[in-house]
Amino acid sequence: MCGRYKLEDKIDEERLAEQVRQAIRIAAKLDAKMKTWGDIRPTDIAPVIAPSSRDRSLGSFPMQWGFTHPKRGMLVFNTRMETAQEREMFAGSINDRRCLVPASLYYEWKKIDPRRKERYAFRAEDGAPLYMAGLYIRTSDQHRLPCFTILTQDAEKTIRDLHPRMPVLVPYSRAEEWLSPDTDFLGMIQNLRVPVAPELSIQ
Repeated sequence: MCGRYKLEDKIDEERLAEQVRQAIRIAAKLDAKMKTWGDIRPTDIAPVIAPSSRDRSLGSFPMQWGFTHPKRGMLVFNTRMETAQEREMFAGSINDRRCLVPASLYYEWKKIDPRRKERYAFRAEDGAPLYMAGLYIRTSDQHRLPCFTILTQDAEKTIRDLHPRMPVLVPYSRAEEWLSPDTDFLGMIQNLRVPVAPELSIQ
């Protein structure tokens, strides 16, 4: 599960900085309060990369993290990549509404005992921004914005002892391939690997 991630306030990578700026401009037109730095939690509005509905060119848009399950009433902010294709709510998203969620790092919590957990922050080993694979749907009670969920997979062996799941991470060099409706959904995910390194911090 990925229940929190972070965009750092000083973005050294110019591509990510421009992606955030583009989403800010759109959010301002919609009068949507978007988080552009700091810890981002479910229900927050954040920058998300997706193809434009006009010409399929990549753009950055404000989207809300998570949405209410239509039958169970629970907040859906993570989706297992292994079962996403079987879920009715994502029938129109698997091919046509894929997205990428940029982050400086993401968090997971390791359970130490019934009363204590340790928080780990995971960054890319090379220090580059992370791009988490996601799906979005066109619904939002607050701002009529699309809502997104982050896809998760079994954690890599090197970090599995800290948490059994991790976000599906897409190298930016393969962003267009992932976002294309012509790319096989599971086929691509199963061949992705972006090494991450944990940094221990205590909650």
